Amino acid sequence: MKYWPLLLLFIFSGCKTSQLNEDIFKEGKSFRNFRGYEPVDPVEFEDKILIKNTDGLLESKPIKLLNREETLGFLNNETVLVAIGEFKQEGSLEYLPIAFSKKNTSYKITMDYMKYATLAQFSDQKFIGSRRVGVGLRLISLIYTAEEGINISDLYSIGLAAKQEKLSGTLIIEVIGIKSKEVTSLIPLPSEINQTTIQNAMQALATIKSKIYDEETSLYPQVMAIKEYRGKEIINDANDQSPVSPVQDLADRSIQLQFGNMDFGSEEREREASRLLQEALLAALNKDVEKSISALKEYGDKFHEYNLNLMLRDLEYHRTSLKDPDAPKWKEIYKTILKEHRDKLPKDIIARLESAL
Repeated sequence: MKYWPLLLLFIFSGCKTSQLNEDIFKEGKSFRNFRGYEPVDPVEFEDKILIKNTDGLLESKPIKLLNREETLGFLNNETVLVAIGEFKQEGSLEYLPIAFSKKNTSYKITMDYMKYATLAQFSDQKFIGSRRVGVGLRLISLIYTAEEGINISDLYSIGLAAKQEKLSGTLIIEVIGIKSKEVTSLIPLPSEINQTTIQNAMQALATIKSKIYDEETSLYPQVMAIKEYRGKEIINDANDQSPVSPVQDLADRSIQLQFGNMDFGSEEREREASRLLQEALLAALNKDVEKSISALKEYGDKFHEYNLNLMLRDLEYHRTSLKDPDAPKWKEIYKTILKEHRDKLPKDIIARLESAL
């Protein structure tokens, strides 16, 4: 009989644990060890990345200066992410490890298709989390549920529940970092959630996804999702205010994960870089090797991070022969320019380079 107290303690502990786990899904409690990636408003990624150059060596290069092939090589992962956020009374959005609704509750369900790379983020030499940087498609359902127990992690369940008037809401599609005229024409406008609009949205997304590898499509990687590192693996109720060994304030880390080390003056610098690059290219098109070399050197002096060494090296190495406007080497120079910088060039310059081949 002396073991009965221990047995009862074990039984009640088991019941409590079972009830605790049930509460996660039934009540939508947020637990601090929920480690999923959370979607964020897209922010253009501007950091440098390491890529393999034509000599087979790694070099650091700003992502905006990658050609199409390099960008696709960098975005070497694909996934579909579903994140369910519940709007709290104070207006905040809290992401939860749940799949079923509560009654009379507002949710934001984000479904992402991503072609991405995962990058670590450090602050003061300490790891604070990771980011998914890439391009993709985002389907957002903003819903209000009239009943509990609706499977809100599945689009077709949402559509069926809408038909049965168990929920209402709006459907929004976002195309992130994928640019072309054809893609723009395919994006449907926000609409009320029902089975028809969901089906139309899925068809549009499938078509847009197929355009990623088209030559006419430009890709601009964005920060699409973040995951904060929270120190120890602790299971605590959201109301428990005990510390979780943060490196810094969680709100600050979330912002830094989303925006990284972005230089907010970079847009002006990019315009200046574009102007100098066009000067160098126009000089090359006019077969003025000296002016082209001079413009590229000025470009390199002002923008050390923007690497055009391959083009400059070719011009300098063949400087003597290129003084002849009819030199065959000019065509090789134009091919190099198109291969390395096509995505960043105006259409008129691309056309002139191609016509000169």
